[in-house]
Amino acid sequence: MDSAPKPLVERRFLSILALDFSLVGDLLMLTPALRRLRDTYSGARLSLAAQPFALELFSGGNLVDEVIPYDKRGEDRGARGVFRLAGRLKQRDFDAAFVFHRSFGSALAVWLARVPVRVGYRHELRDFLLTHRVRETELQGHIISEHLNLLDEVGIPGGTPPLELDIDLSHEDEFLTGLSPRLQVDSRPLIVVCPKGGWPTKTWPVSHINRFLDLFNVHSVTFVLVGAPGEEEHAEEIYSVNNDIVNLVGKTSLRELAYILKRADVVVSPDTGTVHLAAALGTPVVALFGPTAPERCGPPPYVPAAVISGEVNCLKCYLKKCTKDPFCMDTIAPEKVKAEVDRYIAVRRAAAEVV
Repeated sequence: MDSAPKPLVERRFLSILALDFSLVGDLLMLTPALRRLRDTYSGARLSLAAQPFALELFSGGNLVDEVIPYDKRGEDRGARGVFRLAGRLKQRDFDAAFVFHRSFGSALAVWLARVPVRVGYRHELRDFLLTHRVRETELQGHIISEHLNLLDEVGIPGGTPPLELDIDLSHEDEFLTGLSPRLQVDSRPLIVVCPKGGWPTKTWPVSHINRFLDLFNVHSVTFVLVGAPGEEEHAEEIYSVNNDIVNLVGKTSLRELAYILKRADVVVSPDTGTVHLAAALGTPVVALFGPTAPERCGPPPYVPAAVISGEVNCLKCYLKKCTKDPFCMDTIAPEKVKAEVDRYIAVRRAAAEVV
């Protein structure tokens, strides 16, 4: 790091900005760093500049005081959007900005906003925009660790806080009852399945999902399908001969998705934000990985989670298109997934009996 005269923990900040323009899962992995900032500077106002969905993701008001939306895929697209963001930031007169996003635009925005202290990871194209430049380690670690390391390197020490979901959950019962009263009173295990992985290469094949669903005995469980708008057609191909399916793909907000995941006994999902939402809620998750690295973006080791990876030599390629045969996600056997699901259901049911 290009060191500061003294550790930032000794500085007094009244207004702090964190920036991260990533997707839902990555933004949830920022929450341990946000918690450390919140606890270290307990008297400061903490704001977060992020994509618009963060308004709902942090609606509880316990972790950040304000979300400043930056719609990089919509009205804030391109250079004009960066300048508009900079204008909004300048009006708030921040004392310090922690740029967790690696983009040039995120560093440019805080420089244009004239934030006095600007902390971020080094890159030759944006070094001049930062006052505190941190060198990345040669070996990439988990995203959570990288965010915390940025704070470590500028003298803001602390432990590793857990993932934190700051969504208002006060309407959970009302939503679930309106959706399906059976989800409230049914004694059968509730298994949430997220069919799509965002990228085609992260998606478990529909044929495997259907086989997985029919490994369960008749009327033994209830399945709920979840997913983002635009994934409805994919979900229409999924069915179960033996058990009921509630299809909510494209039909829930982030808050409503959290209600479903909190109610679930276990969640099955490829590498998507659903994995981290479930982890933040403490719901067991069986995460399916192929082209991405679970040691970097998988559930952290302190949450109830099982990671099942494909069985090919080219895992962690980070390719969004693939023509190889066998394809990594094809090699994840439904029987192996069911074994992990059964294990978590047994643990949850045993714990419920004790209570």
